Amino acid sequence: MRLSGITVVIGILVFWGYMAQTAEKDCLSLWQQNPVSQSCKAYVSAVAPDQATPMLVDLQNGQCRITLTCENWYGGGTPNLFRYFQKAQLVNIHNCDGELQVGPC
Repeated sequence: MRLSGITVVIGILVFWGYMAQTAEKDCLSLWQQNPVSQSCKAYVSAVAPDQATPMLVDLQNGQCRITLTCENWYGGGTPNLFRYFQKAQLVNIHNCDGELQVGPC
């Protein structure tokens, strides 16, 4: 099936619009749009339980640094320490037995 020039142009504009919208949002708001965010919580170290570790940090290169504990199949928590994801990937992250990964488990 051959695409017309106008269809290609519209597709490109929609893609760039999505990318621009994603770039403007901060990591926390993008993460909260993903239902998986409900299965994760802030990471707390047993060594320093009073020390606050930021859950999500916006980096200047369009990435987000994530430090979370996510629920695993046994009901416990699996630490995801200092994981790096592109902002656009945050909506496609899945909780795979406590480990965060892009795409299905």
